[in-house]
This record gives sequence, structure tokens and C-alpha cells, in this order.
Amino acid sequence: MSRTLRLVALGITTVLVTTTGASAQEEEEVEYDETVTVKRIVDGDTIRIDPAVDGIDVVRLIGVDTPETKDPDCDVQPYGPEALSFTRDELEGEEVDLEFDEDREDRYERLLAYVYLDDEMFNETLLEEGYAQVYTVRPNDRYEDRFEEAQDAAQEADLGIWGLSSSEQALLADRGNGIGGENCSPIATPMQSPPAPPPPTQPAPTPDASTPDEPTPDAPSTPDVPRTPDVSPPAARPTPSSGADCSTGVSNVPVAPGSKGDGDGDGIACEKR
Repeated sequence: MSRTLRLVALGITTVLVTTTGASAQEEEEVEYDETVTVKRIVDGDTIRIDPAVDGIDVVRLIGVDTPETKDPDCDVQPYGPEALSFTRDELEGEEVDLEFDEDREDRYERLLAYVYLDDEMFNETLLEEGYAQVYTVRPNDRYEDRFEEAQDAAQEADLGIWGLSSSEQALLADRGNGIGGENCSPIATPMQSPPAPPPPTQPAPTPDASTPDEPTPDAPSTPDVPRTPDVSPPAARPTPSSGADCSTGVSNVPVAPGSKGDGDGDGIACEKR
């Protein structure tokens, strides 16, 4: 081999060694701030951890945005359930490492972190697989260029959200990547059912009918009216005669006082003693 070829080969080897060494050095420079276990998946880009860090157990992945599935003001966005399922399958129950950037918390009091599973950054994986788009919020932009490259590769391959129709992409959040609309799709208001018709009116029972459980009330009785006693006129007294013949055997005959046979003048003739 000529001297010139040897020098060229040596130069290439030096470049490769230098590049490889730089890459290895970059990987070694990553220092994890916390190691936790993923307890539950909230959304494609949001997880719950155990133990909590600084009293906070919710972590929002830095620099990425997956379609919404839990926004109370928005309907589920296209490809949101797929991103949620992917994050759940990969991270739930796993031990992960957290790396913080300039801000450790956002305005919603969530931790902001790069999440590493087996030394691979899951934020970047979401972009590579098309489950998320780049969402840079400064000053947390440590890996912005690296994230842009991952997104470009997924977009060229029409992976995930980049394979959706334009009408579906318009329903995503606008993060400055050429997709998304100004507002999310609002939750559809469920149609209200018409009011139920009133129950049929039961006919009123007739006065003569009685129900089995209720005795027929007694008819009010007519109050007793005191009876007027019979008042018979006094029997007419016989007209006294002008006298009586006591020799005939009659006795106690009413006569005019002092008449024949009324010796004592009491109006009774022929009195027996």
C-alpha cells in the first residue's frame, strides 16, 4: 500500500473513531435525575409515577404532543387511542429514568421530563413511530433538533398521524408542524330523549263499588227525630140525667146534683155505701 493510501485510510479511521467516541460521550453525558416506576398511563404523552417526585406523581413528556383522549373540552382526536395504547403497552409497570430540562414543572403542576426505558428516550420513540408531533416549549428545548429529525423520518414514511387524511389531521392540535386546526373538535352533545308520556289516568271508582282493601264506609244515618206523643182528647163525659130510680138496682149514676136519687148532692145517684 502506498504512503498516500495509508494516510487516507488512517484519516478515515481517525474520523470514525472520533465520531464514535463523540457519540459514546454524548450518551455517557446523560445523567438521570430520578428513577421511578410507571404506575398508570394518563394519555399518550402523560404518565403517573411511583414514588412521587417533590410531591408530584404526574409526568408530562417534554417536546412531544400526542393526540388528545382525555381533554374535558375536546372530543377524542384521531390516533389518540392508538398513542395511548402504545404508551401503555411500553411503559405501564416499567421502571424508567427521568431527565429534567430547565423547567421541572408546567403550569398544571406536572413534572416535565424526558423518559428513558432501557436507556432509550421514549419521547423520541413516540416521534419515530408517528404517535406524536414535535411540541417545543422553551426553555425546554435540549433535544429539539433530534426530535425534528425523528419527526421528519416518520412523516416521510407516512407513519401514524402522518398517514391520516387531511380532514383527520385538521382535528389535531396545531403545534407548528403543518397539521392541526385552531381549535379542537368539541365534544358532541348527546341528543335528549323526548319526555315520557304521562301515565294513563285511572278511572275513579263508582260510589257503589268498594275496593278489596278498604271497607265500604257506612252511609250516614238520619238523626232520630223525637216522636210527638199521641194526645187524645178526653172522653166526653155523659150528660148527667135529671135523676135515677135507685129501686131498679142501678148504682153510681151521674145526675144533676140534687136530682132524684142524689141524696148528698154530689152528682152521683144511687151511690153504694
